[in-house]
Amino acid sequence: MNESTTLNEFPAGQRFGAGFFGIFLMCFGMPFTLTPLLILPEALGVGDVFLSIFMICFCIPFLLAGLAVQYFGFASLRVALFPNSVKARKALTNWNSDVADKPHSVNDAVNYFNSESPAEQRLETKTINDEKSENFWDSVDVKSD
Repeated sequence: MNESTTLNEFPAGQRFGAGFFGIFLMCFGMPFTLTPLLILPEALGVGDVFLSIFMICFCIPFLLAGLAVQYFGFASLRVALFPNSVKARKALTNWNSDVADKPHSVNDAVNYFNSESPAEQRLETKTINDEKSENFWDSVDVKSD
């Protein structure tokens, strides 16, 4: 395994959570992966060509979904077992690589949580607009001829 000393090690609680979640995902994806093995022998044994083609096409999404869930479970389990492995972290961060490459500090989190939320910003602009005019018709310009 490729070890890097610059990466911080995960705490034991996060490693346990990642390992438990990885095992859960691998077990959850197993029935979807095994569905074609349970359906196809019966469908191919009937002898009807159209039913066989339909059942093969029906089983492909189950197989792909099961393998995808198992892949993410395996990646999570690999991070739990080898937290400093560059290859293990890269497997989880490939989907959002621009965020993973940025260094994060404690000040970034403090500034994020201290800033106003979009709902608070909208409420502030609404109160400013409400103070400008009391009635709807006050903002209408009337031409006097």
